Amino acid sequence: MPRDYDDDDRYDDDSEHDIDEPAKRGRGRPKGSFNKSSKAQIESVTANGGLSPLEYLASIYQNGGEDIRHRIDAAKAAAPYVHARLASTEIKASVKEITQEEWLANLN
Repeated sequence: MPRDYDDDDRYDDDSEHDIDEPAKRGRGRPKGSFNKSSKAQIESVTANGGLSPLEYLASIYQNGGEDIRHRIDAAKAAAPYVHARLASTEIKASVKEITQEEWLANLN
């Protein structure tokens, strides 16, 4: 038996299909995750005991027998993958010149 609807029910503000509803989250691959081809490429590089590029650079800068310039270059190349860059901060300060007497008076 068909249900009788009032015309007002179809346009009620509390309806389930609200137009201003935000988009659903959690769809798709999360940022920073690997797809199948990226995973396969990483596995092929490190297969059979192979080193990842970061491991290779680490082996160079840790090797005391290497030339120091090569060790430094390897450490520079590997550093961004191990340590985050420091953010630059701007300090805004103003200096008001006062006499010694004024400074002493402000201490009390």
